[in-house]
Amino acid sequence: MSSRISRRSVLQTIGIGTALAATGVSLSACSTSAGGDPLTNEGKKLAPWPAYIPHPDAPKPDLAPSDKGVQPGYVAYPKELKQSVAEKPGDGSKVTVWTITWGAPPKEKAKHKLWQALNKQLGVDLDLVVVPAMESQQKFATLVAGGELPDIIAVAQNLPNPTELIAAKCQDLTEFLSGDAVKDYPNLAAIPRYAWKAAGHIDGKLYRFPVERSRIGHSLYANVERLKKAGIWVPETGGIAVDDFTKGLQQISGRNKWAMGAAGTGAFGYNTVAPAFGTPNWWSVKDGQFTGAVESDEFKASIEQLAKWQKAGVFRPDPMSHDATLSTDFQTGITATVSQSNVSFTGFETAVKDGFTLDAVRPFKPSNGAQPGHWFSPGADYFTVLKKAPKARIQMLLRVMDFLAAPFGTKEWELVNYGVEGTHFTRGDDGSPVQTKLALDGDSKDTLGIAFIATGQQVLFMPAGVTGGADAVKRRHAFQTEVAEIGIADPSVGLLSKTWLAKYNELLLLKEDAIKAIVMGRKPLSSWDSMVKDWKAKGGDKAADEFAEEYAAAKA
Repeated sequence: MSSRISRRSVLQTIGIGTALAATGVSLSACSTSAGGDPLTNEGKKLAPWPAYIPHPDAPKPDLAPSDKGVQPGYVAYPKELKQSVAEKPGDGSKVTVWTITWGAPPKEKAKHKLWQALNKQLGVDLDLVVVPAMESQQKFATLVAGGELPDIIAVAQNLPNPTELIAAKCQDLTEFLSGDAVKDYPNLAAIPRYAWKAAGHIDGKLYRFPVERSRIGHSLYANVERLKKAGIWVPETGGIAVDDFTKGLQQISGRNKWAMGAAGTGAFGYNTVAPAFGTPNWWSVKDGQFTGAVESDEFKASIEQLAKWQKAGVFRPDPMSHDATLSTDFQTGITATVSQSNVSFTGFETAVKDGFTLDAVRPFKPSNGAQPGHWFSPGADYFTVLKKAPKARIQMLLRVMDFLAAPFGTKEWELVNYGVEGTHFTRGDDGSPVQTKLALDGDSKDTLGIAFIATGQQVLFMPAGVTGGADAVKRRHAFQTEVAEIGIADPSVGLLSKTWLAKYNELLLLKEDAIKAIVMGRKPLSSWDSMVKDWKAKGGDKAADEFAEEYAAAKA
């Protein structure tokens, strides 16, 4: 999976200029202003980030978070849930929303009990348009072309040129959220600073509200027992040399089982292997100049290693046809490891059975002598924007967002994440929610797409119904704490580049196709140099120049 987006969408670039023209907003009108180009921050005074104020009613975690992105951990469900929102936020009006889902779309509102319960507690009539994530690019272009925007729009990193739409049609939230102004919305103020930085500035202002995700990026999840049996479970960064690790992977593979899961999506899990070779995270910066990670010797060395593993038989022989079963293969023991995002932890731990201890492989000692690292995620992959509206309307919408962003261990968080007691869940012996058949069958937040509208800081927690869940939380927190110290950040996070926005999907596809071709033996390693030249010519060099300008503006 890509290090930028939690799942890879249909990688094609859609010309949003035509769509914007259909709204009556010309690109020429929004690309220049008296203060310069609003689609950059160069030469602009940047609005202060919202103040960070942990919510006083949120329960104290058992395992402490860090500002580097380590998540707060809870080994038990809070015994007393407090109210994080003093009064009903809505004004009884209809609130239109455009969001996504990675699952099935919701039932109609009249039959969706959680939808109804949320409307009652929010004091609004949520009118949700929930789009399948794999169709979001096409649907977004259609949304823009339709002219009338919804009140709330969930915007993913990989949508085509959303910044142009935001600058032209969406609400500047600076006066509402910048600095101490965010105190009017205590749950929004409890969102870590790194998430706001990932949302960035547009024209020096705050337009985008971040949907927080841990900065701990992709992990090479492992079935510990199988790696122990092969003698290669070494939970220490740089604790095992890659050649020794490879010998153990070969020992695991055989009899229709393999050491490593791989699929077309994510290109052999390179985002957990490349950082072990010291590869920069998308970009490196020296003296203010940006250079693409694809240009580094470290990246090329990591691809060479992936090709060696494929030749050695540690990947299944038909990896490109297993996108749909990548996680299932790992959970059922067909593969002993798999590279997946941080959010996969909960699903994996819930699914694994007896005799399967879930953990993550620490970065090995690479063959190129580099200091092994771990790629940080941006801290937010989705953002929310609001349609321009009168001040009172914006304040009401932000109160709704504040409710949805309630922190773990509050009554609002429980409603959003688990629904209504007795309808959507019962309580386990420790008081933690146990979902009913109604919720498991789709009457849940996942079908509504509300997790892509607003959330509080995500936490590490497993309900009591998950055997060994508390120990799994401790292991995951320990892994995060360790790799956060060797984390490699993407220096472009939060910066604007019109070229990158337009070319991101194309350049990602170019890179990942080249990785797959080399690893599968269709092209030699030397072909990587040709891809890099192509990558630079098709937008990489121009994006680097634009990021450098934004980087200088941010430093100023």
